[in-house]
Amino acid sequence: MAAAGLGMLALAGVRPAAAAALEPLLDTDPYVFEDVVDALQPPALMLAWDDPWLEAGPGRPTMGPCIYTARLRVICCAPRLMPGSGVDELERLVSYVLARLRGDSYAWALDRVSSPEQVTSSGIDMLRAEVTYTITTTA
Repeated sequence: MAAAGLGMLALAGVRPAAAAALEPLLDTDPYVFEDVVDALQPPALMLAWDDPWLEAGPGRPTMGPCIYTARLRVICCAPRLMPGSGVDELERLVSYVLARLRGDSYAWALDRVSSPEQVTSSGIDMLRAEVTYTITTTA
């Protein structure tokens, strides 16, 4: 299941590598959207960039290959059925993301996990939390 290998990822390869690492293996695993979508059926994961998307890398090189720090968000979407079950499902999704990316051959660097929030998307109420990683990348 190793998605990214041990080297540095090119910017265009970050989302596909994360999607491969999070790919469902069981029927109970969440569907992974590699791109931002305007409608989904929870439980699901959606990959998006965070702000700032790119920053100059360590030492801000002036010559040679440009190295950047990127921020990738894994948006965990759980159904908001009842107060307890939605939070339980959101916790399961966050744990799933943390475990799957920790077990990947690429060293995904966890930056933060947001607190749960209730959102409505395309008429569907859901709970959402964001797991954000920093990635050293090249353009």
